[in-house]
Amino acid sequence: MPAGRKRRKVLTIEDREALARALALLGRSDLLRSLQDMARAAEIGALVITPETEAELHDAIVAVQDIRSAILEALGHRNGGWA
Repeated sequence: MPAGRKRRKVLTIEDREALARALALLGRSDLLRSLQDMARAAEIGALVITPETEAELHDAIVAVQDIRSAILEALGHRNGGWA
């Protein structure tokens, strides 16, 4: 192996399952579309905070936290901390 190159960590079955869960969360969420729509509305000054938009923002935050936790778990950070 050339100097300076690191060997890639071999993923365990648990790691692969955690990454699969993270990808599944991304796939079944409308997170990206919702956030893009809200960003566009905010850029033109048309984002009105209603109970519905507040709920969408809350759902987006929860989805991002779930995805982050699954990825950290797959990377070996089992405690789920904010490191």
